Amino acid sequence: MSNEVKQKTETEQPEAAEVEASADETTESKSSKSPLAWLLVLILLALIGVAGWVGYRYVYQELLATNQQLQQQATEQQQQIERVRAELQQIQQQQQRLPQQVAKQVDDVAQNLRRNVSDQAQALSDLQRSVQSVQAEFAALDVSQATAWRLLEARHLAEQASNKLYLDQQPELALQLLDLADSHLAALNNSAYQVARQAINDDKVALRSVTTDTHIEVAMALSSLRTQLTEQQWLLAAPSRTLTNAEVPADAPWYSRLQASAQTLFNQLVRVQHREQPLEPQLSMAFVELTKQRVLLQLQLAQQAALSQSDELYQASLTEARRLVTEIQTQSDLELTALDAALNELAGQRLQPSLPAQLRSLPVLNRLARSITAGANR
Repeated sequence: MSNEVKQKTETEQPEAAEVEASADETTESKSSKSPLAWLLVLILLALIGVAGWVGYRYVYQELLATNQQLQQQATEQQQQIERVRAELQQIQQQQQRLPQQVAKQVDDVAQNLRRNVSDQAQALSDLQRSVQSVQAEFAALDVSQATAWRLLEARHLAEQASNKLYLDQQPELALQLLDLADSHLAALNNSAYQVARQAINDDKVALRSVTTDTHIEVAMALSSLRTQLTEQQWLLAAPSRTLTNAEVPADAPWYSRLQASAQTLFNQLVRVQHREQPLEPQLSMAFVELTKQRVLLQLQLAQQAALSQSDELYQASLTEARRLVTEIQTQSDLELTALDAALNELAGQRLQPSLPAQLRSLPVLNRLARSITAGANR
């Protein structure tokens, strides 16, 4: 019995020694692995800190500067839009007052025309009485006196034609007066006055080529241009963003494919762009439509100026319209070359008729009249 107990004791002692040895080994392995884990944690924290500092230093600061610049430009554009709206309101108020002013001007012109018609009717009546009296006196004259009278009358009619042409801007009446002067010279049937008749005929040919309805044609062209511009749509192209990634060859090393994948992931999250030019916000559709309405208003003012033959207002309206078209074409991708060419062509039109510098017949008739007067004085 004592032998068995002794054997069990001897057997348990080696087992206890083995357990203690294994416990010591476990403690040593745990103590050796703990510094390595802390080192990895510190490296990871350092990498996270460096990445955060780099992102704050280069990405976040640049985004803040870009955002501030965009906000400043948006504020400037808003202020510009407000100024344009104020100008548009002022123009609309002027446009509302414009029909009343035009109606008043039309009434004034109508009254002046009625007054002029009345004066011309009175003058015509006086002229008819004068002609009748002159015809009565002419019947009692001899041939030499009749020749002098017809020549002086032709000179007087040429002077009246010159006044109607250059003072009243009425080439039709001037042409009728020249016809009457030529009829007096034709009644004399004298070859000595052929030079005067040729000069009168040259003046009549020049007056027939004068166009007095140029302002009406210009007004019709402006009306057609306004209709085309009203139907035309000024649309801006939407901005697009494209990301192009270079394809990695199939036989590329593993680090190249890893770098390409990381670049693709980075482009999806954050994209850093460097521009040497300042960023400009895109024009709004409201601003573009407002500019279009301002151009239409200037064309309407030019049309009214053409109908009233006001060259100064006509040129000022077309100049302002061309400035607006050039400005919106410069600040956007709108193609308005045809409209600018049409405005340039209209700006070259003249509303007033192109008159000859001087009537050729008047100096010739003056010489003949002086010769007749000098002969009579002798």
